[in-house]
Amino acid sequence: MGEFEAWSAGARALLREQGVDGAGPFLLVSLGTGTSVLRVEGGAAARVGGTALGGGTIDGLGAALTGLTRFEELAALAAAGDRAKVDLLVSDVYPQGLSELPGAALAASFGKLARLVAAGERAEARDLACALMSLVGENVALLCNAIAAREGVRRIVFGGSALVANPALARWLVALTLAFGREPVVLAQPAHAGAIGALLAAERTG
Repeated sequence: MGEFEAWSAGARALLREQGVDGAGPFLLVSLGTGTSVLRVEGGAAARVGGTALGGGTIDGLGAALTGLTRFEELAALAAAGDRAKVDLLVSDVYPQGLSELPGAALAASFGKLARLVAAGERAEARDLACALMSLVGENVALLCNAIAAREGVRRIVFGGSALVANPALARWLVALTLAFGREPVVLAQPAHAGAIGALLAAERTG
């Protein structure tokens, strides 16, 4: 069994545990150091896209922005932050909002940061961490929803080590997917799909 097949088999098993039909078709998104996107249907899995944005981006920029080098500390910090203090939102540009976009929608990641620095102010580390999760989560979600439209798939399943104890990242993945009218599912054990799939394969051949 190859890596992609192991991911999909493990994801299907985890979905069943969550009471979700794992037969497919669905997109399986693995947010590790980068992000890979698989199309899963039945027992077949094929890579249909990906991006360099992922946990490695969070690790690197998180260290530069906050000084934290442990991923779990950065994720906990982000959960307590407010991205609106760092990100430029639609409501900051159009106080009345736009018909097609809510005021809380993102206009520019870190769009307020230069203004804060120029004014001699410092952004809080928790707000920087939250904005970083938003940057990665929203851009990964935009890419995945575009792929889902191309593939004719409604359900998008998110997993991978970058989602472990990381509610801020999961929030943006889910919110954007719902906004596009698709069904987001975050695996309850996001880092274990590959290992579980490999174990299932070993049991079948052992």
